[in-house]
Amino acid sequence: MGTTLVCDDPTYGKCVHCDEYNMSEAWCQSCDPDIATRWTSRNKEIDEFIKKFQLKTVQYIEAIEWIPFDRLSDIKEIGKGEFGSVYSATWLDGIRRIEVKKGIQKFFCGKYIRSREPNSIIALKTMSGSLKEFGNHITCRMYGGQLKIYGLTRNRENEYLMVFQYADNGSLHKFLRNQFRDLNWQTKLDLLFDISFDLYNIHGAGYIHADFHSGNILQSKGIIKNTQSYITDLGLSKKENENESNRDIYGVLPYVAPEVLSGQKLTKAADVYGFGDIMSEISTGQRPFDGYEFDDKLAMKICGGLRPEFALGTPDYYIEFAKKCMDSNPENRPDADNIYRQLSIWKAIMENSDDQNDANDSVGLDYAKIKKQFLEADRAAKELPNTSPKHSDFMYTSKIINTQSISNAIKALPSYSIPSVEIPIGITNVKSHYKHIFVIHNMTILLLNPL
Repeated sequence: MGTTLVCDDPTYGKCVHCDEYNMSEAWCQSCDPDIATRWTSRNKEIDEFIKKFQLKTVQYIEAIEWIPFDRLSDIKEIGKGEFGSVYSATWLDGIRRIEVKKGIQKFFCGKYIRSREPNSIIALKTMSGSLKEFGNHITCRMYGGQLKIYGLTRNRENEYLMVFQYADNGSLHKFLRNQFRDLNWQTKLDLLFDISFDLYNIHGAGYIHADFHSGNILQSKGIIKNTQSYITDLGLSKKENENESNRDIYGVLPYVAPEVLSGQKLTKAADVYGFGDIMSEISTGQRPFDGYEFDDKLAMKICGGLRPEFALGTPDYYIEFAKKCMDSNPENRPDADNIYRQLSIWKAIMENSDDQNDANDSVGLDYAKIKKQFLEADRAAKELPNTSPKHSDFMYTSKIINTQSISNAIKALPSYSIPSVEIPIGITNVKSHYKHIFVIHNMTILLLNPL
């Protein structure tokens, strides 16, 4: 049975089973978690796995379910990657909803009614023989992650599939490719704000994403704003204390941090590096290093300080912060909390009126300057040329990267030691005729001619 919890707040009405006050809208914490577990998938391991999370549920709309496959229809494949396929489908029973009884003022009576949205469009993803990703997503959702997880199902081939929120605007990259000319900087900052919030929650739950790129960020129409961003694909995610350095990693090479490419273990700072790449992508509308071969040569250049470019007119504040995220030394990068705070400030500046930003103090003047730069960047963006992608989407799917071969190539170069803090980190042009400087986290500097 569920834990008996007594609530003395009448806001949410009373439970129909125990006659005690509900803890949230149409949800009794004493009765409902237990009631939610009264089902079976006919697989004891699966039952125990799902019920473990169901017993932690605190809201009706957040309860995950075992969803019979015959309650899904119109199933269509919409994506395929290294670790599974993604489908859209119609869930006949529908997503859980809360309604307020007609004629009752919501905030004074607590007459909430459970309902569903019949024939809801949802997404399915195969689990590739493991429920790890499903568990990771639910855990991160409990910590505030924005992607909605509805439950688990099993198809006729006995494959388990995660049932989750359908992203009607596709991945971030596809969204940028289709909508970039119509996006202003306020909307771009909204996108980054959502992404930073999700990354903050993933890290808060103790996870490293470990495969962070624009193909793993989904876009869905928001209730208040035009689009909402969600980080997904936690199949490769791991707890920091589970993490070890490996000869091979999976990822999209341009988004992988230089210390990881050189053989060091993944950390949360590696996700932050990927966020810097995404900041570049939102500036240009182009994925990093489009048109380059994704090979050891590119990996070595990234280790040597090569970074993606930014569009003409991009605010200096923005570029400087993105470069901090992509610093060669992971210890110099901001953490997810600082990124979220910075995006919160920029978002507020853009949403405030000019009068609020023009306060007669140094802070107000700085805010006015920041807003001016972003508005000027909007005007500059209209003059940017249209550029078609050079690489197919397949090039930007996660693949195995042999970090041992990259590390061996770096070690084979002449080297000497010098404190890395003395080397300024900048964005290097790959066509430069200057020598490249390799800044490795162990403070070794390697010099070589352009590759």
